This record gives sequence, structure tokens and C-alpha cells, in this order.
Amino acid sequence: MRGLGCENQFRGDFMKAIILRAKPDGINREAQFLEGCISIGWPCGKDLTGENRSEIERALLGRYPDISAISVSMVDIFVHMPEGALVLTPSIRDKKLVHIFKTKTTCRYNLVKEISPEGNPHFILVKHLKTVSRKDLPMPVRKSLSGARKTLSSISQHHMLIEDFINNDFRRPEDEDSQVKGIRDEAIKVLCDLLASEDEHVRLQAAIALLGAE
Repeated sequence: MRGLGCENQFRGDFMKAIILRAKPDGINREAQFLEGCISIGWPCGKDLTGENRSEIERALLGRYPDISAISVSMVDIFVHMPEGALVLTPSIRDKKLVHIFKTKTTCRYNLVKEISPEGNPHFILVKHLKTVSRKDLPMPVRKSLSGARKTLSSISQHHMLIEDFINNDFRRPEDEDSQVKGIRDEAIKVLCDLLASEDEHVRLQAAIALLGAE
């Protein structure tokens, strides 16, 4: 399988933001994600935490001989996710919504899940920051969500944009600009109404304020 041995450029601290769908192994685990435990699937009979890409590739090929290079990369990225990374998960229940998480731990392994019918032994504990409407996200992030078809996709190029969105109380900067403009327009309307006041002093002050608002 050509290309599986290449080093993953998104490994380590560089990996800061991903889109992760809540159906590892085709099973709907949205409720588990919202409870603070995200996962990737692909159980292979081995703890992959701390392993390099070559070892991950070897273990996965042992269980899934036809696994693609893309799938190996997704597992590799997940296993090496750092604490503090941002995770966006489109809701399965309501496609208009997106869950935003921040990782609290690195990847962990549960042997009990490995040998149980549930499978899905590799997981990361996360904090659910908020569930937002897809349309409220910054446009570049929405475009990445629309184009992401894989279980896991890197969107680290949008990390700062998403951080700003979170720090801005989950509002886009342009939303804040629109809010400020709305307040300004309303204030100007009030001043215009005051120009019709019978009080000459009120009319004068309103006119001065309007000239200053130009």
C-alpha cells in the first residue's frame, strides 16, 4: 500500500482542529460524544497509543488487509491528538447543528471495549463547549464542513478562526459588527426624531450629535 509509511504532517502539537463524525465503525455514538467521550473505531487487537505511524499501519493491516491509506491517516491523527485540540462534530440527529468540543486528554485505550462486542477501544475525553447552528459558524469553517466526507478531516488551518469564534461568545466577528451598526442606526434615528422637538436646546444638541456621527 503505497504511501502508508509517510510521516503524518498533522501529528503532535500541530494538530489543533479536526472534523470528526460521530459514527465510528458505522455506529451512531452521538450521545457518547456529547457525554464527553469521542472515538474513531477501527479496533485492531492492540493499544495504538504511543505507537508511531508504521506500527499503527502494521496493526491495522493485520486486522483489515484492505484498509486504505486515508483510513490509516485518520487513525494516526486521532491517536496523536494533543490536549486542547478543537473538534467539530456534525450532529446526526439534526443536520443543521454542529457540536464543538475541546480535548481534555490525549488518546486512551480500553482493553475491555477491545474484547467486547462494542469494540471502539481508542477514545479521547472532551469538554462539550457548545452546540451551534451550522449557519452561525464562520464561512471558511462552513465550507470545510460541507466538503468533509471522511470520518475525520483536519481543519487546523481554521484553528485560530474557531478559537476567535469561541472567545467571541460563539458569534462571528461580522455578527458583532452588524450588532454595533444596528445600535448606531437606532441612535441616529432617535436623534433625527429629536430634531422635531419643540425645545430649541434639545434640537441643537441633537444636531450637534448627528454632525458628530457622520
